[in-house]
Amino acid sequence: MAFGKKTAADILSQKQNRLAAYNQQFDEAVSLVTNTIDNLGAISHNIAQTMQEIEDYERELATTKEGLAEAKAKNDRVIANFQSLLAVN
Repeated sequence: MAFGKKTAADILSQKQNRLAAYNQQFDEAVSLVTNTIDNLGAISHNIAQTMQEIEDYERELATTKEGLAEAKAKNDRVIANFQSLLAVN
């Protein structure tokens, strides 16, 4: 074999090595995309969980507000009743 000349076996080996490199790059790219999808899914899950916590908090606030409104109304009625007892016409 002369220096600088490549045989068919050399060229085939070179192409096989290139194919292996391409396959490795493909696997790495697929892994990167898969990991990105998984990470984005985790972010979406965390966002949904935070939104649920906010909704639960809003529900509890609404319930508390309703209770306060009822207590205020009752208190206002008691005040009005006492005021009517003290009123002299």
